[in-house]
Amino acid sequence: MPINNSLEPVKLPASLGLNEKINTEFIDHLDVIKVTLTNSPSFDDLCDYLPAFVSATWAEEPFHLKDLADIEKAEIIHKIFMGKLLPTALETIGLTFVLEGIDTQFVTHLCRHRTFSLSAQCTGDRNQRNDAAVVPGPVLNSPEYLERWKKIVNDSKQLYADMVDSNKISIMDARHILPKCLKTFYFVRGNIKDILGFIRQRIDKQIQPTEDNVIAYMMWLEILKEYPVLVDIIDIHTPARYYINTARTGTGTNLYYPDKDSDLFDYNEDDFLYKCTRDELNGTEGDGKESTFSEIINYVDSEIEHIREQAYIEYPFLKDG
Repeated sequence: MPINNSLEPVKLPASLGLNEKINTEFIDHLDVIKVTLTNSPSFDDLCDYLPAFVSATWAEEPFHLKDLADIEKAEIIHKIFMGKLLPTALETIGLTFVLEGIDTQFVTHLCRHRTFSLSAQCTGDRNQRNDAAVVPGPVLNSPEYLERWKKIVNDSKQLYADMVDSNKISIMDARHILPKCLKTFYFVRGNIKDILGFIRQRIDKQIQPTEDNVIAYMMWLEILKEYPVLVDIIDIHTPARYYINTARTGTGTNLYYPDKDSDLFDYNEDDFLYKCTRDELNGTEGDGKESTFSEIINYVDSEIEHIREQAYIEYPFLKDG
């Protein structure tokens, strides 16, 4: 088709940022994480259809439980999540989260959960000169390595900018030089059965990295704010069973000594790559400092306990287990 420059140019959603200077903020990789549950059915919505859904096997007609009291409906919902009623019901509950403050290293873990639907902040035609960089706490506690970290990030961003500014190298090619630690966000959609599976896997403190733990904790808190009746179905301090079962087989990921939640087996100190627990790896100047992770897990524990207290008042059947 012929070029027609008399047409009004379309307004593009992004620019190349040509000749703009780079700017990088360096942020604690756990402090910056934010998780928001943006879409979910209300608890009343679940009570409207799930009791009939899970008892359809024996029903003479679809809508056969119209006279149930609210507390009876809530107990049915609880039994579904406890595995005492038809588990297929969990696949009908869709949740959408926004995960902010993550980096592409975490994204590789997220994408392994193949039943999720994802929408990403992309890089193909978006200027990344001002993207922040996330930094693990132990690196922040190591000044000599932190300076090198910052230099490598800024050098790679400057090379990226120089290549894009040349107008001879596509932004699609230039972006390959950028580090994995640049901050980004994802929308994540899944049914609650798969979301809970993700959370249960990623709360493992022995094998999973701290950012995975924190994102799983924050997702769990968001779910509990919407459905407090579920407060006891996940314990974020549950022992890391896969780690425990494989630690003495030679086939496991033996990074650290077990922490207090997983110290349930006999081991040789030489079974592990590091001769300490994960919390003790806190940087060259981090001895004696409380880690960001410890602050976050203490906060999460406190929030869960508050939700539990309120849930036990609203749903007395929870006290019976």
